[in-house]
Amino acid sequence: MDLEKAFDCTNHKILLPKLEFYGVKGKAKLWLESYFSNMYQSVPITNNVLNWNYFSTWEEIKHGVPQRSILGSLLFLFHINDLPKAINDKSIPLLPADDTSILITSPYKNNFQLKITTAFNFINEWLNTNLLSINFNKTHYLQFITKNKPKSRIKITYNNKQISTISSIKFLGNCINDTINWKYHIEYILPKLIMVCYAMRIIKPYMSLETLKILNYSNFNSIINYGLPFWGTSPNSKKNI
Repeated sequence: MDLEKAFDCTNHKILLPKLEFYGVKGKAKLWLESYFSNMYQSVPITNNVLNWNYFSTWEEIKHGVPQRSILGSLLFLFHINDLPKAINDKSIPLLPADDTSILITSPYKNNFQLKITTAFNFINEWLNTNLLSINFNKTHYLQFITKNKPKSRIKITYNNKQISTISSIKFLGNCINDTINWKYHIEYILPKLIMVCYAMRIIKPYMSLETLKILNYSNFNSIINYGLPFWGTSPNSKKNI
């Protein structure tokens, strides 16, 4: 589940009380209140055809935390940290920043559909309360199945918008498909490993052993060791490079 402009839409008035609830008090709280107050922005508008520049009026910034920063990611995680409480007894939420995942299990189709609908309604209620929204273009539904069991036809809709169904997805650097056989992930990393091996063979005569080891650890080992406990036991992992 991807959130629409999640970092930009983080409301300061909602975030600050949450930080205090989680123990951010005293000077740390005052510092953050000062950080979020009296911030203004103006947007430049350029028209190359008419050759003129224009700046909008200055407006106070009431939403947003810095993206691609340690502080911004930490503040956003504080902001969504209470989401699991809204759906904890309905599903298992995973919160890697703005790419939130919801795991729902049931052996029965009707119960499965009911749990999905219920959990999704609670999620949207929480999002509306916290002034966030779902990005339907980047939010997908993946149903895990066994080889001998067909997929259940499940539709998830909200406000006349339907979440698309997919058979594979890249999750935290690992490529997962609906049968979790890791074939998709192995096919994804194999070309990268082949390129590294080719490059290592080309530069081998010109590099010292220590330099080659550094290159191997930073380029080959970093790829093949990531998630290895999960996909390493798959029959699809027995491939020659």
